[in-house]
Amino acid sequence: MAEATYQFASVPKKESNAGRPKGKKHYVILFKWEDVATYTRDEKGVRVTALTFKAGKKPCAVYGTDSTIHTYQTSEGEDDARGFIHHTDFEHPGTEIEISEFLNNNINEDLGTITLDCSGNDAKIAGTPCQPLKLTKADSQDNKEAAKNTINMASSMRGPVLGHIAKSLITPTGSAEIDSYLGLSDPAGSSSSGL
Repeated sequence: MAEATYQFASVPKKESNAGRPKGKKHYVILFKWEDVATYTRDEKGVRVTALTFKAGKKPCAVYGTDSTIHTYQTSEGEDDARGFIHHTDFEHPGTEIEISEFLNNNINEDLGTITLDCSGNDAKIAGTPCQPLKLTKADSQDNKEAAKNTINMASSMRGPVLGHIAKSLITPTGSAEIDSYLGLSDPAGSSSSGL
């Protein structure tokens, strides 16, 4: 049965602890929009109903300190032109070569991210094919205070709100260890590595 279009409706509080912070899984799933074959949202414009990748393409996962992972939207614009800017921010501990290679080779790519809470079957997806995320800040620190990379991504054009995607629609990264931790099923049984 097809989803109905949005009807003006009340939005009650879901539960007594609805505003309590939710723990995040330790990985941010990232992908290039040029690798995506299919991306659709339902008629209400929020729930992602399909996210498939071209042959031989898949997302990767970058470790993030869970307390720093933040996927959110901000609204902006003038009358009749308002929309949402998507953001994903996180810190990656360490300054190893793999994170430097990832940043160097993706600084100008059109990206999307998926972040998962520790519980539940839905995740948040930031970016769209026409409003992709860009790496807006990729700063490293290696001193007596910390060794880390601070990564901020944002869309440069306004679009719809963040998408909600069922975990069952997320393509595995190919790292058996990471996919198992994130609860992603891997029908192909691939075993390449993520960060």
